[in-house]
Amino acid sequence: MDFGFDPQRALDQFKKFAADAPAQIADGMGKMVRDASPERLDQLMKSPARRAVLDGIFWAMPRQLDAKAAANVKTAIRWNITGRADDGVDAYLLEVNHGTARTNRGTDGPDPKLTITMDGVEFLRLISGNSDPMAAYFKGRIQLAGDIMVAAQLAQIFKMPSGGASSEGGDGPSNGNGGGDLDDPPAH
Repeated sequence: MDFGFDPQRALDQFKKFAADAPAQIADGMGKMVRDASPERLDQLMKSPARRAVLDGIFWAMPRQLDAKAAANVKTAIRWNITGRADDGVDAYLLEVNHGTARTNRGTDGPDPKLTITMDGVEFLRLISGNSDPMAAYFKGRIQLAGDIMVAAQLAQIFKMPSGGASSEGGDGPSNGNGGGDLDDPPAH
């Protein structure tokens, strides 16, 4: 009995589902951050889960790179995420190299052209599409040191989640999933 099963069609649909997964996860995170109180987000970013949250975000970041838009970009950006329970700072390095990206936890790597410093809660809001980076910068919630034109490039080369807004009345950019090289999770 033939049930009309086409293995190639099933494989193609699975590949499409897998390719869409980063965007679906990003939108889900956007909704979670949008719906959580600032106090709840602060609790999360002061808890032992902070490291796993940050590692997960930075591990996924290269997948959000628009490889075509970044084809002529070579830069390094240090992210300093403040607001830890012990008053320490979590540092990550993002390297973009002609259409590919990689991230590492810590300060090892090339000298950054830009250093971005912000509190953990603001970082969650920014990365999930729930914060306008320009407004946050002008209100002092984000500090930039180095070549600020690199910061302007980030919005052009990375696909940002929608902040969990629906497509009918969204309040943030919605660009789909990433296309950079796959990278290993940040080194521990």
